[in-house]
Amino acid sequence: MTTRRPGLHVAGIAVTSGDWPGTLLPLRAANAALDDAGLGPSDLTAVIHVGDRAAVGIATAVRDGIGASSLVRTFDVDGGSAGFVSALAVGASLLAGGSAVLITDAEQEGAASVVLTAGEHSNRPPGAHDPLVVRSVSPVRALLDSRTGGHDDVVLVAPGFDGASVRCLFD
Repeated sequence: MTTRRPGLHVAGIAVTSGDWPGTLLPLRAANAALDDAGLGPSDLTAVIHVGDRAAVGIATAVRDGIGASSLVRTFDVDGGSAGFVSALAVGASLLAGGSAVLITDAEQEGAASVVLTAGEHSNRPPGAHDPLVVRSVSPVRALLDSRTGGHDDVVLVAPGFDGASVRCLFD
């Protein structure tokens, strides 16, 4: 017997670092994550950016920078690592068959990006292995490290928020 795994399908992920001004780091991360997912701007239904209150308009700059200027669903979310978990949940609600959502996050050291898709998840026998549970102030870095470490089933828990979590799957 096999079962479908519930969770978000993470099709692409990227982390960038360096001393790049303004929106260049999130834009670099966005392009790298789209490349990792094998998708282009026309595959997106939304662009979401997670940052602090000073980061208003970054999602629009990323959207325009990747060449998806006609995309209507573009917005910024406040809240750091808890905001990223919220952005994943909002992104999941915007997915439809064959669509993708790009989420970027900027931190002091760099930027990161994740591409979610409405793709199918692998089937596996029940109880084959439990998901890796990660509580991190850098959620995208935690996802990237988990994938690099061979984990395909990760639950991100927002630090400081009881119960705020989202399950992410890599195929």
